[in-house]
Amino acid sequence: MDSAPIIALTMGDPAGIGPEVIIKAFQDDTLHLQSRAVVVGDARLLQETAKKYAPEILVHTVNRPEQGWYQTCTIDVIDLNNVPENIPIGKPSSQAGQASYEAIKTAVDLALKDEVSAITTAPINKKSLHLAGHPFPGHTELLAHLTNSKQAALMMAGNSLRVVLATTHVPLEQVKPLITEERVLNTIRMTHEWLTRHVTDVPSIAVTGLNPHCGDGGIFGQEETDHILPALKIVQKEGIQASGPFSADALFGRPDSQKYDAVVCMYHDQGMIPVKMDSTGQAVNITLGLPILRTSVDHGTAFDIAGRGKACAENLKMALRTAARLSQSTLSMK
Repeated sequence: MDSAPIIALTMGDPAGIGPEVIIKAFQDDTLHLQSRAVVVGDARLLQETAKKYAPEILVHTVNRPEQGWYQTCTIDVIDLNNVPENIPIGKPSSQAGQASYEAIKTAVDLALKDEVSAITTAPINKKSLHLAGHPFPGHTELLAHLTNSKQAALMMAGNSLRVVLATTHVPLEQVKPLITEERVLNTIRMTHEWLTRHVTDVPSIAVTGLNPHCGDGGIFGQEETDHILPALKIVQKEGIQASGPFSADALFGRPDSQKYDAVVCMYHDQGMIPVKMDSTGQAVNITLGLPILRTSVDHGTAFDIAGRGKACAENLKMALRTAARLSQSTLSMK
């Protein structure tokens, strides 16, 4: 459909399951009804992958997104021609890391120039990225760097639950010093801004504590009283409906946790475990705080099954459809 938004889909780490799930996603004839996805990656590798899993798929190379055919059984590809033929499958390497980085940078550039409405990313491998000389903890931080964003946040949207992480891929011992009033404040504000744009005019946000039982009056830690509560008081004065801090185990253990439009969590596993249980592996990763729209899958490169034909494309299709909905409607996730 000519009216559907164009989404730049990065191929991800070429040694992982990214090429396979892309090929399998394009076997779905309904994909083109909601979005026009142009892959940013290596055409040769996609052609070889198509021969293995979907020989009916035609790989069509283009120079610009507007040149795509966007029709069934066809994958339009901006060919970066950057994956060596002998790249080891299922293993991290600098070549794979560099290829995934170049795909992301190209997609971001297209979005910043308004040549695409959004980007959707297949998974990358952090070790490969580091071996290539790009020492970012993950997509979120890399995207913030490429878009000159002061701060970005990772949101995971599941079936009935959205969580936003104040900190992302950092060792647990490093989380405590990162929980500052400013960080919590900015994360709540980014969450509120995104929710008002895409979900509801007056969103309700829950905020978890960092320590067990929210510190229990300071017995188990002071972060709640020193940093989280002051941030909450500031945003509440700004008119943001944010409440807390709540003990994460108590909050997510209650069915009424789903009444909130989003839950701001302090560290990775605190938020990721409940949302992945809620979504049964089909959550969509959405980056907040960027000047562009970005969605992604909630799984990794799955090196253990790469090249074996076992990967499932349903989560990628959901990420693409979410990007298309968010591109078209300000209330698309309500």
